[in-house]
Amino acid sequence: MNIENLKYEEALGRLEKIVAEIENPQTAVGDIPAKVKEAAELLAYCRRMLKESEESIGKILNEQ
Repeated sequence: MNIENLKYEEALGRLEKIVAEIENPQTAVGDIPAKVKEAAELLAYCRRMLKESEESIGKILNEQ
């Protein structure tokens, strides 16, 4: 999956699903590192998208 092609809402939804999978006691211990890695990538992506949106809004407001 290419994270860069996801909308913010899709990335956040996938992140929530991964957290639920990690918290599930039936998840195999061996699967957890890959899930944590993907979650970290999704979190960084969501943070970047929020920062970019905040900067865009700031520019718009400063132009007013």
